[in-house]
Amino acid sequence: MVYTVTLNPALDLTAPAGPVQMGGLARFGQGPFVAGGKGINVSRLLTSLGVENRALGVIAGFTGDEVERQLREAGCRVDLLPLPDGCTRINLKLQGEGGVTEINGEGPAVPLAVLDQLGGKCAALGEGDFLVLAGSLPGSLPRDAYARLLARVGPGVRAVVDAAGEALGAALAFRPFLVKPNVQELAGFFGTEIETAAQAADYACELRRMGAQNVVVSMGEKGALLVGEDGRRLFCRAARGEVVSAVGAGDSLVAGFLYGWGLHGHGEGALRWGVAAGCATAFAAGIAAGDEVKKRFAEVGNPYPV
Repeated sequence: MVYTVTLNPALDLTAPAGPVQMGGLARFGQGPFVAGGKGINVSRLLTSLGVENRALGVIAGFTGDEVERQLREAGCRVDLLPLPDGCTRINLKLQGEGGVTEINGEGPAVPLAVLDQLGGKCAALGEGDFLVLAGSLPGSLPRDAYARLLARVGPGVRAVVDAAGEALGAALAFRPFLVKPNVQELAGFFGTEIETAAQAADYACELRRMGAQNVVVSMGEKGALLVGEDGRRLFCRAARGEVVSAVGAGDSLVAGFLYGWGLHGHGEGALRWGVAAGCATAFAAGIAAGDEVKKRFAEVGNPYPV
């Protein structure tokens, strides 16, 4: 069973817009409101792939009600804690001639008491379960919030951490089964620049020395690499296609990796499924369906040493 945690969910509104200039009037068109957040995206794709999972996290206000409604409509199992105040944030993604302008809202305050409640749910996970901790943290929570949740988890639970900066650093002490930074986050974590897959693999090895068992680094249209628990460094090229939006592609990679791990039981197969899932979402409007991931799998090459 996979459990995902989203502490800073959102309703994402993607709409066409004219030029945006501070101090002036800007207009945007109609667009769908879509429940988002890294853990939520992982749950949506896992559900579509037929993987049993449950979405944990927090919601607030009428926007939070809509997030939960959409997840249930998609067939997801949810266990979301309502916050006492505020509303789940709305993120604007305005599409114009110059590309996409993102205006992300601030989420509501999450009291430490609610984080403790969520920790209790994490403590109930059993041997062989996966716990996915993904996404940004609300400003009201300490940067070690994920580490606090991991401290409540039993030894047989395999943790997946998709976070950056201090949140990632604090989680490494708990030897997570998998961490998945993108290449920019990896470079930022070490205060360096990374241009090649080999360089990314070197720094991924450093994350393993710091505690991670497996490290996957997503590298956008290039593909992704894995430094596995066996020490192997593998790279998998992305499929070719027209990118519609990169939003959610990294989250889909996590879902695909877990799906592939369940099928094959090793990192090589999991990496290939992860890249297929990331590509499927990048080539689609929104999170890809499971059937589309399976189609893309045939277009992704076998991982090779790097």
